[in-house]
Amino acid sequence: MANKQISMLRTRQLIQLLERGVSQRKISLQLRMSRNIVSTYAVRIRESGKSYQELLALDDATLSFLLSMSSVHEAVPDERFSSLEPLLPGYAKELKRTGVTKLLLWEEYRTDYSEGYGYTQFKHYLNRYIKGKKYSYHHVHIPGQEMQVDFAGDYLYITDKGTGEQIACPVLVCTLPYSGQTFAIGLRDARQESFYYGLNKSLEYFGGVTESVKSDNMRQWVKRADRYEPTFNDATVQWAIHYQTNLIATRPGKPTDKGHVESHVNIVYRRVYARMRNEVFYSLQALNSKILELLDKHNNEIMQGRSYSRNQRFIQEEIPLLKPLPQNPFVFKYRKDFTVNSTYYVQITHDQHFYSVPHQYVGQKATLIYDYENVEIYVSLERVAYHRRSYITGDYTTIEEHLPERHRAYKRSQEYNAAYYLRQALRIGPSTKEAVQRVLSSNIFIQQGYRSCMGIISLTKKYPAERIEAACNRACQGSAVTYTMIKLILEKKLDTITVQNNNLKKLPEHDNIRGASAYN
Repeated sequence: MANKQISMLRTRQLIQLLERGVSQRKISLQLRMSRNIVSTYAVRIRESGKSYQELLALDDATLSFLLSMSSVHEAVPDERFSSLEPLLPGYAKELKRTGVTKLLLWEEYRTDYSEGYGYTQFKHYLNRYIKGKKYSYHHVHIPGQEMQVDFAGDYLYITDKGTGEQIACPVLVCTLPYSGQTFAIGLRDARQESFYYGLNKSLEYFGGVTESVKSDNMRQWVKRADRYEPTFNDATVQWAIHYQTNLIATRPGKPTDKGHVESHVNIVYRRVYARMRNEVFYSLQALNSKILELLDKHNNEIMQGRSYSRNQRFIQEEIPLLKPLPQNPFVFKYRKDFTVNSTYYVQITHDQHFYSVPHQYVGQKATLIYDYENVEIYVSLERVAYHRRSYITGDYTTIEEHLPERHRAYKRSQEYNAAYYLRQALRIGPSTKEAVQRVLSSNIFIQQGYRSCMGIISLTKKYPAERIEAACNRACQGSAVTYTMIKLILEKKLDTITVQNNNLKKLPEHDNIRGASAYN
């Protein structure tokens, strides 16, 4: 602690106490500073050649310079430094290589210079050299000039209600360096269609287009990285033409080229991720609604050391300079040529989701064109089907008109419910309705009885309603009712035989039956 600089107020107190003859021990206790510091200052005061009163009469700057502690224990270069100095640039460069440490460099240095510096002084001179070569440029941003974009390194998650599985969602962060206005959105994945969808949403959030957009050399942005002439993806160029903006890629391996968005990714971690860590989201829409809610709060907070918020500066100074948005957003589309197979469905392989095609086009060549939200199917340049895109893996999206008539009939039969079968049974008669009701109630899951009910009602194709009603009436006399039972009654013509209901329910009388009197 001997090299620690103390305030000028305490320095003057120390001089006054020394003038009064107070011991260094008491000065240390009274001023709450180490005895080493008090001793060191006392030596410097004596070496100054000035009296206490002369020192107290000096201004703060002169007194500080005179009693400066910076040179007290400063390492003084000697003849060994002349051999070390030319090596320092090479050592600084070597430190950037994987696994290279200062200790390793010192060991190599001592191998060549056995009388050289020890490890502590070697580190001192190397650190001083490196620190002296670090420069930070204060970049002055121009309003409306640039938007910086980057993916956050960590994911947010949505939860599948059915399975409880957590689905990772990459988060795209976009910021305007001048005002600091920031936007973020969770995406289904980091593919190009999702990436450009997120960029579109960022421009909608800002309400305009900057002169240029900067990203690193991510594969969604750049096809071939180069320090001077990077080659952008065709889709990136199309996006830039659509929004009339310029494309910029950072130098390879230089994330500081987009330092503003890098720092705002950390802000998003603190202001968004941290506040959402205990919440569960079941849809991407719900996730993004919460992100925007927290970002709006962040953008509207007064900045530290400022009298305005990011949003206020954005509205007042940046919005007027943004170029207007085009009438329609850019849409990144995938194209797939296929032949309509006998199932008249086509699959988007990435989602493993199927979409129906009109059955009339089975065997014909067709083209599937889809984007982040829409799915279109063309035959001979004519659009024959349109669907909203679904991301449910292994599921089917079907338009009923695309099905052949018999498939539609079967599909409707699978969708019938208990109320439908009871209504159809009542048209035949009350006994038929009772039979259907008992069939439905006899199954643990009511859907299991639908096929039996369908079978009972289908008997009208072969038998008149009167006979079916009579057969159901006879079947209902027993403890259980099934389709097979009613069918056999009709086939055996048992419905034409009159049966006394009482005889079905009463046991025949005989002498071997005891009554209540037997238990008196």
